[in-house]
Parts: sequence; C-alpha cells; structure tokens
Amino acid sequence: TDLTTRSVKVRFEESSKLEDLLQKLCAKEIRKQALSRLKLKLNKDIVISVGICSLVQKALKPPPIKLHQETNELVKTKTLTFNTNTCSLLLPSDTKRSQICGSHQIIPEKEEPEELKWFNDPGLMLMGFKPLLMLKKHHYLRPSLFVYPEESLMIGSSILFSTLLIKCLEKEVIALCRFTPHRNIPPYFVALVPQEEELDDQKIQVTPPGFQLVFLPFTDDKMKMRFTEKVKVMATPEQMDKMKAIIQKLCFIYRSDSFENPVLQQHFLNLDALVEAMNKRLGSLVDEFKELVYLPDYNPEGKVTKRKHDNEASGSKRPKMESIHKQPA
Repeated sequence: TDLTTRSVKVRFEESSKLEDLLQKLCAKEIRKQALSRLKLKLNKDIVISVGICSLVQKALKPPPIKLHQETNELVKTKTLTFNTNTCSLLLPSDTKRSQICGSHQIIPEKEEPEELKWFNDPGLMLMGFKPLLMLKKHHYLRPSLFVYPEESLMIGSSILFSTLLIKCLEKEVIALCRFTPHRNIPPYFVALVPQEEELDDQKIQVTPPGFQLVFLPFTDDKMKMRFTEKVKVMATPEQMDKMKAIIQKLCFIYRSDSFENPVLQQHFLNLDALVEAMNKRLGSLVDEFKELVYLPDYNPEGKVTKRKHDNEASGSKRPKMESIHKQPA
C-alpha cells in the first residue's frame, strides 16, 4: 500500500473464478465518503491533515414520503409562528429563547448560547501515548471511526501519518487525543488505535491501514454495580468444567455480514407481500392498460427524452414582434 498518494493502491492478481472477479469489482467501485477533514496537531509546530470516515453505520428504514391525497404530489411541511394575542406572523428575529434559573428568567442573545458551547477549534490534539494493553473492552462507548491521511489539504501529511502509524505498530502503543468534531460541540477524549493492512489470497484489501478512533468514556459514563452481600454458593469443579464445555460448543467466528437486521427484513417482506397481493388482485389488467397507453418500444427504466416541436426540429425560429409607432403627420 502506498500512503504517500491520495488514494490507496491495491494490486490485484488474475482471477480464476467469477466470484473473485465480482469481489474485485465491488472493492473498486465502493468508495467511502469522509465525514469531515480536520487537522491533527502533534505539537505547536507540527500539524497534518486527516480525514475521518465511518466504516460501520446502522441501516435504517427509508423515511416515509408525504403525498397529496388527490394529486399525489409531494407535500412539503412548513412551520409558521404566530402571536397568540394579535395572531400576527412572527419572524425568526422576533422570537427569543428563555430559561428560568431559580426565580429569575434569563433571556440570552442568539450568539451567547453558541459562545458558551465553544471550547476550541475543530480538530485532533495529541495528548500523549499509552500502551495498547491499557485499552480494555469495557471502555467501549460507541462505534469507532476511521482516520486516514488527507493529502489534499496539507502536502506531506501522508508521509508523517505513515511514519506515526508504523512506529505505533512497532511499539504497540495508542495515541490519546482530544477530538472536537465540529464547532460548538464539546470535545471528546479518544484513542487512536493503529491498524495494519490486511490482504486476502487474491490480494484484495480486507482491512485498510490507518487508525481506529475509539471514544473513551468519562467518569459519568461508568456505572458502579452494587451487589448485595448474601450467602455465596460456590460452583463445584464438575459444574465449572461442564459449563466450559457448553460455552466452547456455542463459540463461533463472528462476522457482521452473517446477520441481517430483522426489523428491516420484516419491513421489506411486508412491502413485497403488499405488492404481490395487489398484482394478484389486478391480474392482467395492468399489462393490458400499459399496452393501450404506452408505445411498443417504451422502456420505463430508460431516460426520458423531450420531444422537439415541429418549429424546433426544422430549425426555424419565431420572428420577433416589433412594435411600430407611427408619428402623426
């Protein structure tokens, strides 16, 4: 892999099966769009630019679209604010937000709440390094992000980023940083976990090189479980051995692509069942209607071409009508 260029280069070998060729095409076509492009400050003088993207996202149901009941046109929602006493329309500049603190009502200006949320400029600030063993599984807070060099903003970032990644992999350390994703957002403390590139037998990139941005929990995020002191019943060695055998039988290699979201599957199954019920009810009426309305070579998935009028096809233009004012003799 060449990190000195903007795109990661992957050299493929010749394919012997059709499935391998399809996997290579998917690996070439799918592109990850960066969530943001920020600066990584190593110290006061050394700054590089990086891109942050999300490799794992939760799949959601498509949102419903509101249509007009009679015309079937798209309906847009618009919210208006009125005065309850005069019923007059209020503009955004005519309203303010207030907060009651004790017995006083505080009415801040529009810029003041945004200034209170500001801590520092968006970016990553290196705080130090820690051994990789100090990052535990119970520190998991939310899905991690992926950090890679961005050469378009600052030239030379890929070389320094690659050097930092190699040294972290050699010494098995993580980089602790202060992460501010956007303006007016409180900062997070994150750990940059080095990730080495992995290729399969067909030289297809399975794991890209870079850093996994792991969010670290604050003190308030941790919960202390209180156990009641009762009579403890210790398991016998035979019971522990039998439970270990049961757990070993249930263990398997976890792959995220082996499990489908049951909510999405049920949603699309319901849509398929609805369409199938409508087609069964209508029968051949829909096809007969299409034959009467559309042309024989009509393709609903093709591009719509606008028909030109006779005047436009012949290249003739409409003469301009000029007004003639006659002066009295």
